[in-house]
Amino acid sequence: MGLSNEELLRKAVGDTTGTLTTAEFGDTGGAPLTIEQVAVFYQVAIDAQIILPDVRTVMNAANKWQESKLDFSSRVLRPGIEGARLESSDRSKPVTGVVEMSTVLVRGEVPITDEVLEDNVERAGFSGTLQTMIAQRVGRDLEELFLNGDIDNDIVGHDDSDYMNLLDGWIKQAYDDAGSTSYDAEPDGQDFQVIFAKMLQAIPDRFKKDKPNMRFYVPSRLDEKYRDSLTARGTPLGDLMLEGDRPVKYQGIPIMAVPIMNVKDDETSFILLCHRLNLMAGYRRMVKFESFRDPREGQTSYIVTCRVDAKVEHLPATALAYNVLVAA
Repeated sequence: MGLSNEELLRKAVGDTTGTLTTAEFGDTGGAPLTIEQVAVFYQVAIDAQIILPDVRTVMNAANKWQESKLDFSSRVLRPGIEGARLESSDRSKPVTGVVEMSTVLVRGEVPITDEVLEDNVERAGFSGTLQTMIAQRVGRDLEELFLNGDIDNDIVGHDDSDYMNLLDGWIKQAYDDAGSTSYDAEPDGQDFQVIFAKMLQAIPDRFKKDKPNMRFYVPSRLDEKYRDSLTARGTPLGDLMLEGDRPVKYQGIPIMAVPIMNVKDDETSFILLCHRLNLMAGYRRMVKFESFRDPREGQTSYIVTCRVDAKVEHLPATALAYNVLVAA
């Protein structure tokens, strides 16, 4: 009796779940995907993640490009006089700037043996299923890089220096900002409500008008501990936290648990607070997803190649807490 689809897929690319929503992305050979195929590939890669569907996605055909940004830090309107132009001192000038997107090359290869391909019960449809799962795993790897990337590996802390040193992710960029929006949470221990309050106070009021679209991105362990602290209150909210999985908010801002947010060896981690669209995930529009059959080894390799980058658009609108204790 042949293996089930689930067993085959686990055997082939590891334990993962997800709705199978796309057919094959690419054929044998090295041709890039079409624009439509690239859109489908990234949609499948992004939709299965936590942060990537939430943030601002930017694409370009070049390896490097600039994204414009515009901000009004002062009042635009002034008292008007009929038939007269405003004095030059009363005219508002926006603060303009650019965000430099400079992509790095990433590549993955998934070899599948002939036995796996022959034993499946899905037959012709197995290739599409497999490619969907590869795209979802690529999305998870990209989310991890965008969040935890650290070129110098001196702040975020990670083991895979070859991959995670490719770029500085959102956490490292927020930490490197010399402003008052990052702070050392070690003295506050596990009083997460105090930490949330200090982070919120660090962001200027003009960036807090859209709280429903702001986020506290936290490690999963912190989310679980904060929910446990709410259950101890003996209130209807505490009962809901104990029995269900409803979203948690602090002053109207959703607290989003991110399983891949790094917890360091000393059991400390980070909290990132910002408007979700202040985080930028950049992708070059040319993606290669190809298969290569090697009869000598009796296997087919699925190879994906793309170029990516991650940026925080406006650092003063972002707050980071570091040395956040999440030990049991």
